[in-house]
Parts: sequence; structure tokens; C-alpha cells
Amino acid sequence: MKKVKTTLILGIGNILLKDEGVGVHVAQQMMKMPLPENVEVIDGGTAGLDLLLYIKGRTKIIVIDCVRGGKKPGIIYRLVPEDLVKDESKILSLHQVDFHETLNLLSMTTAIMPEVIIIGIEPKEHSSWKMELSPLIKRKIPKIIELVKKEI
Repeated sequence: MKKVKTTLILGIGNILLKDEGVGVHVAQQMMKMPLPENVEVIDGGTAGLDLLLYIKGRTKIIVIDCVRGGKKPGIIYRLVPEDLVKDESKILSLHQVDFHETLNLLSMTTAIMPEVIIIGIEPKEHSSWKMELSPLIKRKIPKIIELVKKEI
């Protein structure tokens, strides 16, 4: 049986909706990079609760996603899960509900919760059906990767 690597870099998002797929684009680039032995990178796409299969048994999870926090497009956030829901009526991320449900389920099935860090970026375009990122968000990818590497 393959040993689970302790740190997971998880890119989530829908690549069909421009900047909404930024997490997947970053994960795909990071899969090609040399990383420490204990680090695994996964393209989580829009998996939702299926992500539980990938995050269980990790000590640290670094999530990369598009986050709508109402600030200027291109702003990069460093968040923890508690930051995502300040008001139950307000959703700050397109994946927040599924990802929070996944973390809640994980907390019910494990004695030790992993540290979860979310690196999110405010999208510029996320409602048109195109697979490429907006130029603004594409230019931010090296900075996102730098921030993820610091979290490792």
C-alpha cells in the first residue's frame, strides 16, 4: 500500500469558467516542479465531497482556489477555514460549501485534524465559458506558487 504524503497541495475549481479554475491551473503547474518528498499535488477540480478521499491522513493541506471576497480582482488571500464563513448567509468562495462539508466530515472521522491553509485569489472573470485564465490572474500564478511554497 502506498504511504500517504503528509502535505497536500490541492487545487480546486472549474476550469471551464475562466478564473474560477485558477486552483487547478496552479496545481497543474506545481505538479511539474520539484517539491519535497512529503508533498503531493492534486488537481481536485470540482470534486466536492470526493475530496475527503484525498485529504484524509494528511497533516497539512494547502488549498488553492478562486475566492470572492468583494475586493479588487487579483488580490491574493491567505485564509483558514474559519475565515470563509463569517456570516452564514454570505458565501465567499464558489466551493466553500462543499469544501466546508468535506472538512466537517473529516473532523467526524479522524481524531487529528490537519492544518488547512487556503490561498485564494479574487477573480476578474468567472462567469464566461472559457478555459483560459484572464491575463490579470494568469500573471499572479508565480506569486501564488511562491506563497504555496512558503506554506510547505
